[in-house]
Amino acid sequence: MREDLHAIRDDVRSAWATRRCCGLVGIAATLRIERVIALDAAGRISRADAVRMAREAEALALCFPPLPTL
Repeated sequence: MREDLHAIRDDVRSAWATRRCCGLVGIAATLRIERVIALDAAGRISRADAVRMAREAEALALCFPPLPTL
């Protein structure tokens, strides 16, 4: 399991940029992962919790396919 929080964030970004997940959910998940990265860097949460939370946000984003365009 990869523990690079920035790589997890980039994977989610890539997913919504290439329409593998809903852009709305993907952007929100990316923002959440960026907050997790900041909390980890500040020492407010453990690394294991940070990785778990980032992975949860990634999993959530990938559960929602993109909506059709109008």
